[in-house]
Amino acid sequence: MSALSSPIPLLTMGLVLMSVYLHHVEFSNAQAPEKSCKQLLSELTKRQFSAIANCSKSMKFKNGKHKATMGNCILKCAMENENLVDRKGEVTREMIDTLLVKELPPSLIDRANATLEPCVAKYTTYDPVIKCVLSALPNFCPN
Repeated sequence: MSALSSPIPLLTMGLVLMSVYLHHVEFSNAQAPEKSCKQLLSELTKRQFSAIANCSKSMKFKNGKHKATMGNCILKCAMENENLVDRKGEVTREMIDTLLVKELPPSLIDRANATLEPCVAKYTTYDPVIKCVLSALPNFCPN
């Protein structure tokens, strides 16, 4: 089963993508000029797949079918590793703020807040927050 046909909906990967990328941006920005928003999202996507793959490997599934049924567990693992969800599966504004302030380039903080605030204000658990963020991500980078 391919990653795209697994039960981890593409919409549920957005917040993990953002968090994995944000975790590594500070080091990158210290060495290079600030990247465009679209470049950042591209790198974010690559890092997300890496985080999900690492969690998937660490869980040692019996077979592909078992792995496919555990999509939300893989996602939660990746988010826990990025400190974006607590053990109960809850996401708080404070978790998001900490990541944004620490990791995001200053030019994108206001845009990130505007994108994430409606999702974090409306939902508290990781699955609906991720779906909300992914529905908002197409508007994150200006055309």
